Amino acid sequence: MGRKTQPTASGVPPQKPTLLQTVGAVIAGVIAVKVATYVVTTGWRLATRENPPQADEPVSIAKKALWIGLVGATTGAARQAVRDMIKPPTGGPA
Repeated sequence: MGRKTQPTASGVPPQKPTLLQTVGAVIAGVIAVKVATYVVTTGWRLATRENPPQADEPVSIAKKALWIGLVGATTGAARQAVRDMIKPPTGGPA
């Protein structure tokens, strides 16, 4: 059985991304993660007046969990947003 392509929200069938879009999305995603990490680290330092917790540093579990959650959410959202701007989604929900 052949797999039918679902039209986009505007009713136009999705287009396959070009190689340039794919490579550009990868590079822009890496840059977005670097920038997001820098911004979150700077914000953490300004808000708490201390460096972010390291894995081997003796600090509370809650502080480490908050840091990991904050960095994970912001970097993931930044990478996905930049990727979607350069290389639009080709299908429906994953």
